[in-house]
Amino acid sequence: MNNKIKNYVNVLFNDVPKTRKAAELKEEILSNLMEHFDAHVAEGKSENQAYTEALADLGDIDELLSSLAPERELKPRIDAYKERKARNTSIAVMMYIFGVIILTGFPAISAIFGLGNEDKAGIIGFILMLLCVAAATGLIVYTKMSVPTDVEPYLASKDNDNDFKNKKNPGFWQSLSKLYWLSVTIIFLLVSFSTGKWYITWIIWLIASAVWQAINLFSNNQNDDSE
Repeated sequence: MNNKIKNYVNVLFNDVPKTRKAAELKEEILSNLMEHFDAHVAEGKSENQAYTEALADLGDIDELLSSLAPERELKPRIDAYKERKARNTSIAVMMYIFGVIILTGFPAISAIFGLGNEDKAGIIGFILMLLCVAAATGLIVYTKMSVPTDVEPYLASKDNDNDFKNKKNPGFWQSLSKLYWLSVTIIFLLVSFSTGKWYITWIIWLIASAVWQAINLFSNNQNDDSE
């Protein structure tokens, strides 16, 4: 019966924007229904009777659901923040990717065209990559921390970009995560054992983390656009 109540609440919120405010109201309604259902069962009523009366106790919630929509004057501020978030996310993704390109490209260019010392080129590429990663991460943190207080309740309810339960297909993302990091581990071990340069191969983990962060940013940005 608990699942039946949960399904009922899920249907109520099918067409409601997935915001923090909506999530809080949904949890509150679900909790109230559960409490009323348990109370009616404790009175000796059957589960079906308790379910029906719990719904009757809930009453008309159309007004509550309509209150979840932002006020007209607030909508431009919400849209402006979403646009800024999408822009900053895209820039951060490009910076992560660009950092990896710099790391691998500087030594390659040096070796191919004989420009300077290859080792020095690698060190310069590594430093520039760290700068790109730091700048991209700073941009992400700034974007999250600069959410206007009155806008935050109306944003998508996603507390963490890496929280698989908030993705549309959590099973797929969990499997992808396991496969990705297993592949990274295998590559790290193969490269380390074959070259013996353990002092530098740890960079593989840094590159892998930057790539995975870029994937997560891109996927969450796509989910935001579809909501």
